Amino acid sequence: MTRIAAIGLLLVFTSMAWGQEAATEQPQEGAASAVKETATTQEQPAGPPTPNYSGDLMHRRALTGDWGGFRNDLAAMGITLDVGVTQIIQGNAHGGADTKNAFRYSGSTDYTLTLDTGKMGLWPGGTLLLNAETKWGDGIQRKVGALMPVNLDAYKPGFGEGCMMTLSEWIMFQALFEGKVVLVAGKLDGSRAFDRNVFANDERTQFMNAALRNNMIIPTFLPYTNLGAGVVLNPFDWLSIVTAVADTEGQAKTTGFETTFHGPTHTTVIHEWDVKVKPFGLPGNQRVGFVWSSKEFPELQPISPFKETGPFLLSVVGPKIFNNLAKLLPYEHKNDNVGVYYNFDQYLYTEKDDPTQGIGMFGRFGWARQDVNPVAHFYSIGVGGKGVLPDRDRDTFGVGYYFVDLSNDMPYWFHSEQGIECYYNVEITPWLHISPDLQVIVNPGGTSANDVSIVYGFRMQMNL
Repeated sequence: MTRIAAIGLLLVFTSMAWGQEAATEQPQEGAASAVKETATTQEQPAGPPTPNYSGDLMHRRALTGDWGGFRNDLAAMGITLDVGVTQIIQGNAHGGADTKNAFRYSGSTDYTLTLDTGKMGLWPGGTLLLNAETKWGDGIQRKVGALMPVNLDAYKPGFGEGCMMTLSEWIMFQALFEGKVVLVAGKLDGSRAFDRNVFANDERTQFMNAALRNNMIIPTFLPYTNLGAGVVLNPFDWLSIVTAVADTEGQAKTTGFETTFHGPTHTTVIHEWDVKVKPFGLPGNQRVGFVWSSKEFPELQPISPFKETGPFLLSVVGPKIFNNLAKLLPYEHKNDNVGVYYNFDQYLYTEKDDPTQGIGMFGRFGWARQDVNPVAHFYSIGVGGKGVLPDRDRDTFGVGYYFVDLSNDMPYWFHSEQGIECYYNVEITPWLHISPDLQVIVNPGGTSANDVSIVYGFRMQMNL
């Protein structure tokens, strides 16, 4: 994929989004919903339901309410501003890299502005989304020493860089032909559209561990966040086909133009098929996709004779010095990279009066070529649900397991990492949730050097 093709797709999608006159309005409520949810619910031309921020303190959707009616008036005109605050405390109680002083506080704030062009009287079917983030604290990742971040909220948009604020996303959506086609362009988080999952897809309200949020082969191809353009096809109610072209080297803290339109061409193409299924009347989703990048990736093994003499050198200098020396060795490069992935969620039981209340299973599998990808195979599986306790219809829970199988081309002391996480999300009010969380990480860091890590945590999430 050349830079000309990538830029061309971006310009075509954007111009069509601004120029289409026969499209229907996009029925999406706010930015919290994903791109794919935006795309696959475009069946009625009436537009998205207008959020209502009114109500008493214990029942309204946001802590600050409707601002004397002004917030509801703005929403009726197609302008919504949502602010969410996530605060997390975590500790490493056992094993890992270090348990001394292994207790940390971190948090983030999301400011999401959504503009519905139809309700604003500009043109039908368009939505502009801007998402800014404030992040403080890095959590206990260094104390655990795991490959997979045990607190994804503390890991993005940047890790080890102190408190920061970024305009991480600015996205244009345009629904065409009553939602059968949706065009997307801008700077976006790819997990809004790809590798979605009902039970494992939101680090602020579901699992904290990154390995139970998305498929871990994808971040190599699509970092958080990057410039791109895509199209969502919804030929049938049960089928959604998503394709996107994006910059392989985007970052949340930059505009993305410096890598997308300048320097070497590093383009990623990702394609996914989503099929809605309903065995025995129970809703579920089956997803399969592939991802490809034109970026040159160095092989994990150095060129000969260093490849053959590596084990001897390791025995002489030890793993720590060898890791530093390995960075100085010459490596061959591959001209591209490729991976495939699979994802499912399936309800096993639902309440008759609420199809979102019940218990279900989820799972993911990923494969990437071993010569350039440290993660060769990825697996995760688990159970999630909502309203499983009497009189707690809006509480959610999850129990998940992941396994990261490292490439055989990695040094022999790196082999795998696996972990288990369980959480219970208690709704105090519609705008306030608290979640106790427990994780057990086996072989943190992908080696047997550190003992099993036991990580406990507590999360509070508020919508202002």
